[in-house]
Amino acid sequence: MNIKYGSALLIAGLAAASAAIATPQAAQAFTWNYGMDSSADGTGLLFGTTNKYGVGLNSHYEAFGMAYTANEDTVTFAFNANFGINGSSYSRAADGNIGWGDMFLNLDPTKSFTQAKTDGDVLGIRFAGSNDSGIAAGETGVYSNISTMNVTQDNAGWSDYGSYNNYVNKRGSVELIDGMTTAQAQGYLGSHGQSVMSSGTKVGNITVLDKTALTGMGLDFGSQGGQNGAEVLGFSFARSLLPGGELNWIAHVMAECANDTVGMTGDFAAVPPPSTPVGGQPKKETGTPEPGTILGGIVALTSIFKAKQQAKKA
Repeated sequence: MNIKYGSALLIAGLAAASAAIATPQAAQAFTWNYGMDSSADGTGLLFGTTNKYGVGLNSHYEAFGMAYTANEDTVTFAFNANFGINGSSYSRAADGNIGWGDMFLNLDPTKSFTQAKTDGDVLGIRFAGSNDSGIAAGETGVYSNISTMNVTQDNAGWSDYGSYNNYVNKRGSVELIDGMTTAQAQGYLGSHGQSVMSSGTKVGNITVLDKTALTGMGLDFGSQGGQNGAEVLGFSFARSLLPGGELNWIAHVMAECANDTVGMTGDFAAVPPPSTPVGGQPKKETGTPEPGTILGGIVALTSIFKAKQQAKKA
């Protein structure tokens, strides 16, 4: 073999292999499902003021909607609101900050939130590691066997649904879970202000996602029309943390102060079991090589080229 030609092939092979390592796969297509919320039911201090309160677009604690996408491997949830994952500073809060509560995923939507918790059908997802959850500070993840608590008193929040409803309905319109009336949603949620876990058993980790990552996955709250908040945030976790069959569910999350709640219903398709052909040996999966495989190929190419160089010299 011509050494120059061999060198060119090796360089091309190394470049292609390096590109395969450095360049991620093209973003796969994600199908997002949206649950939009009233843009006039999040109460709180208005942006640009020090003592004016209200609801809607200028309220610090307005949430505008949530969304989810799922495949056989991963479940992802996202939220759109006026407050980010680290919340918003507020002097009247016990810790000087009001943020996101934990998200609750009820895997038996025939039951109320209270009953589903009792029966162990609710998972809690702590994605804001600095919130007032009873889970250890900084810890995030998916939790089973949960109990919940009300932290509105520590976050200058509403003491009951009645007071919240009266205030909002004079200025906007209450919507807590997409597709439910106010009465249905508050009946489902039960005890007011249960925004965070007081305890739970961790069953898995999550990956927190920012606006850039979620936009790269095709998330677009603007496609739903209506108003949008400045903050987009979310998280993903392994589908294997959930039962394998088809799942219908209700999910919701509220601010620690319970000044707004956003929720939706949805479903996850059943995850097929791994295929095992006759003989009992799992079918070998094919796909994009792992970085280790690619690096092994580079070493092999280099060895072959060196051998040819030595043969040529001999």
